[in-house]
Amino acid sequence: MTLLVRYGEIGLKGRPIRRQFENILLGNIHRALSWAGIEHRTDRQRGRLYVDADDDDAALAVLQDVFGIVSVSPAIETSADLPAIASAAASFASHIPPGESFAVRATRTGSHDFTSQDVGVAAGQAVVDTTGAPVDLNVPDGEIGIEVRDNYAFAFDVSVDGPGGLPYGSQGSTVAVVHDEDDLQAAWLMMRRGCTTTFVCRPGMEQAIHEQLRWRPADVVTENGDLLSRAETLAVQRNAQGLVTGGEHYEKRHLPVFYPLLGYREVTR
Repeated sequence: MTLLVRYGEIGLKGRPIRRQFENILLGNIHRALSWAGIEHRTDRQRGRLYVDADDDDAALAVLQDVFGIVSVSPAIETSADLPAIASAAASFASHIPPGESFAVRATRTGSHDFTSQDVGVAAGQAVVDTTGAPVDLNVPDGEIGIEVRDNYAFAFDVSVDGPGGLPYGSQGSTVAVVHDEDDLQAAWLMMRRGCTTTFVCRPGMEQAIHEQLRWRPADVVTENGDLLSRAETLAVQRNAQGLVTGGEHYEKRHLPVFYPLLGYREVTR
């Protein structure tokens, strides 16, 4: 199997910036998989990243935590011709429970002598011939995806969500003030926006922060006094762009203070 990795916002960037962000994302994928002890190889092509790993299930679990990844699909890679694509699609026939319907969703990038509709028809017929399962293009019980990309095609029937956002380390740096789990969630949201984050926390929160960071470099400072003041001093020393907190106590500081949980608060009247 090949793990087909999709990103979202990166694809909206111009070519030079997109390439830069892809490089950062690939570097993060490498660090995350290496941290987990998973042997792997990566590649890229036209808006897709590919990972070949020695343990697909373990790699899939790790990639779900990598910022910038929208979804991942374990896929069968084959050549971009209709018989090979149909055969790959039929490989998933055993995953369709008796009596359940299915649909084939096909996309195509590059120049071919067939259309995406041709791919869907050929792949769907191969599954019907194998299982007799009914086709339902509107509300199927399951779906088989086909992506044809130049000389290769990928067939899959599972897409696992990633956290999305931007690659960690692609934006500026922040210092997170961590009193509790709300502050930790606020820091996570800023990390999801690509911000490299240093943590200033109360003693006892270190373990929770390290579990949050996992394969990312851990820069954690403990403080018994005023966390916000210590964080601001540290941010100035390290040229960080701002502070992060999950609290609702607003203070004017020399640096911007980000409150990313504000949009998640329940409004009461």
